[in-house]
Amino acid sequence: MAIIRQATERDVEAVCALINSSLDQYFSPLVVGFFFAQWPTGQIVAEDVFGNLLGAICGSKLDSGRASISLFAVDEAFRGKGIGTSLLDSFRRRCMMEGVGVMQLEVRPMNLRARSFYEAHGFTVIEHLENFYADGGDAYRMSAFVSSCRTG
Repeated sequence: MAIIRQATERDVEAVCALINSSLDQYFSPLVVGFFFAQWPTGQIVAEDVFGNLLGAICGSKLDSGRASISLFAVDEAFRGKGIGTSLLDSFRRRCMMEGVGVMQLEVRPMNLRARSFYEAHGFTVIEHLENFYADGGDAYRMSAFVSSCRTG
């Protein structure tokens, strides 16, 4: 069972460790801290009953009623157990409460598991971004209307 809650500044180090162990790019605590400072309520974590971090979303507000899922990771040992869906549902509700109408994110084209997850939750590819990642890799920008996202 995962407990989903708004992250706090105290979570920055643990979120950073999870993100760096799950994603293929390094993110410093300063980057993660930036998201906390920019949109405190857009940072959401999942933890077990002992307080161990299982997953996290770091979001940022953009212009024109949009929000970006900038970083999103679930501990590899806990993938496929509904934690990512719970985090995304919580993020979607936060967006709705704050008047955000569209969520977007970027994903590597070759990351079929992530793309499939996002598509199952209402996201569609809207743009191909060449050389998006620090290693020169391409990305797909995916987007979903907050009100039409499929949950569960």
